[in-house]
Amino acid sequence: MTAASTVERQMLELMNAARAKVGLDPLKLALDLNTSAENHSEWMLAADVFSHTGAGGSNAGQRMTAAGFDFTGSWSWGENIAWQSERGAAGISDDAVDLFNSLMNSPGHRANILSANFDYVGIGIERGNYNGWDAVMVTQNFASTGARVALDTGATASNPANTAPVVTMDDLTVANVKSGAAKKAYVADALDVTDADGDQILFYEVRDTTGRQNFKLQGEPGKLDARDGYVIDADDIDRLLVLRNKNPGDTTLEIRASDGDDWSAWESFTLHTVTAEDYFA
Repeated sequence: MTAASTVERQMLELMNAARAKVGLDPLKLALDLNTSAENHSEWMLAADVFSHTGAGGSNAGQRMTAAGFDFTGSWSWGENIAWQSERGAAGISDDAVDLFNSLMNSPGHRANILSANFDYVGIGIERGNYNGWDAVMVTQNFASTGARVALDTGATASNPANTAPVVTMDDLTVANVKSGAAKKAYVADALDVTDADGDQILFYEVRDTTGRQNFKLQGEPGKLDARDGYVIDADDIDRLLVLRNKNPGDTTLEIRASDGDDWSAWESFTLHTVTAEDYFA
């Protein structure tokens, strides 16, 4: 039985955040499913094969059973696989976000992640050579069963349960002008995040429930559609901007942070858009 790595728990957080948005219960990590998922990712890299058909011609359900998962009573299973060449910042946290987004943009894979029929998941994210590429390979094994399941809680005597980050955010004021620095503000300048465990913050999620599209990443075209939440890598927080409203007034926005194991509570803050006269007074 295999415990999930930090980056695999990051992906679980992203999956469960997506499920929460549509009113679904979170998926629980199962040790046996972690094993089957990791074994299949490792096999695909070693065999230079990208397929749901695995070692010995096995399907995903057979691999889950071989890893020790007990399908009893009312049961179901499913599998997602994805890969990409390693890219971006050092490490693979950003690759995990890319892979998650790719799966969510694929109807069949999205359906598995957002299925009410699954209660448990195992995640296997492995690095290696695939067809000449430095690759990041992920397998997600989904299941439900009437049998007892050995859960991967991540908590041991030497590794106690994680404490979620705490986010505080000051209100921001910008000017109702068409150009210039006054029409925008950097989120990082008003943001403070603490983590009692000393864990590094890996992701942020912003939300703009009024749909005004106030968020933007500096250097990238267009605004972020954050009506249902938008996840960014923590390395991008210094590029996150809040832009003015079209007319003077106040808008409530939200932000939260993840250490890869848990999300903080949503922190609300107010964007004040004021007239140029008031801003420069």
